Amino acid sequence: MGTRWRPILNRITPYQSGKSLEALAADLGLPDLVRLSSNESALGPSPRVVAAIAREASRAHLYPDGGSTALREALARKLGVAPDQIVVGNGGDELLSIIGGAALEGGDEVVLPHPSFEPYTTVALLGGARPVTSPLAGYATDLGDMGRRITARTKIVFVCSPHNPAATIVRRAPLLAFLDSLGAEPPLVVLDEAYRDFCDDPEYPDGVALLADRPYLLVLRTFSKIAGLAGLRVGYVVASAEAVDRLNRVRTPYNVNRLGQVAALAALEDEGHWRTSRQLVLDERAFLSRELARRGFVFPPSQANFLLVKVPDAARAQAQLLRAGLLVRDGTGVGFANHLRIAVGLRETNERLLAVLDEIVDPRRCQEPS
Repeated sequence: MGTRWRPILNRITPYQSGKSLEALAADLGLPDLVRLSSNESALGPSPRVVAAIAREASRAHLYPDGGSTALREALARKLGVAPDQIVVGNGGDELLSIIGGAALEGGDEVVLPHPSFEPYTTVALLGGARPVTSPLAGYATDLGDMGRRITARTKIVFVCSPHNPAATIVRRAPLLAFLDSLGAEPPLVVLDEAYRDFCDDPEYPDGVALLADRPYLLVLRTFSKIAGLAGLRVGYVVASAEAVDRLNRVRTPYNVNRLGQVAALAALEDEGHWRTSRQLVLDERAFLSRELARRGFVFPPSQANFLLVKVPDAARAQAQLLRAGLLVRDGTGVGFANHLRIAVGLRETNERLLAVLDEIVDPRRCQEPS
């Protein structure tokens, strides 16, 4: 009997999110366990969001608006685009799958930085395409190398800025030069801006502002980070109306639930909470960066809500931090051995992190070659 499953699945590693925070805290007997491994909001959602969810909960038996109409209209007003230039999805992961489903066929190629967000590769493989990886230049996306890897078979190019997991950005001038180099028949370029709200570099470009004369560009954003809605899974793509029409032909009906839609609307309306969340990350990122550097730790300057820190024997350090009630990500799993990816927390959490690192890590070893 032949196999019942697609052979390509043998090349795909299931995403391992690990135990829930609640289950892990119970297992370890650490009720105050703080998760700094998933780049979640330290401040949490707006009180308006919590109230909106409570109001909507009694209507959970009703199907949601299948087109997320009110949310798309609110986003369109905020971004200065038409509602038919926006498609809303069940988080960025679903939107990436929608893009792959709409664009990719057997024999296509997908160019992506490496390391980078794991679902880019999964989307390529499931679409029958060949992932073509472009090594980072240290911690930075190498657009020159990516450009040289584009061929007539290239269907999609993924650019992640701020980059996950390196936290670096592609600045405006290099990005424009790259886009302008793609010629008369460019591939689709997916600009993943999931962490854009935490950027304070004046040279960081606004992807949506680049759309007017670039119909091949798709800009991916999310409510998971800045709005603190990671548990509700709401993201969106801004693109040309033609591109959004193609994506909607793949998008499943009712893909964004009622609670997610009203929560995202409430988050958009509470601009004060949005600004407070951003300022918290900027202030605490500066504090954490300064204190880590003062201790001799090495890491790329971050434009996201996390840092990628070089730590000798990262697995051991991760285990000891966990025993102290702090869950961080071992960089080995995201392509950076001897690193920890650490989300920016509240000041009390960041001071606790530094105190534990002082006890377990000799930062002088961070200067040694990997």
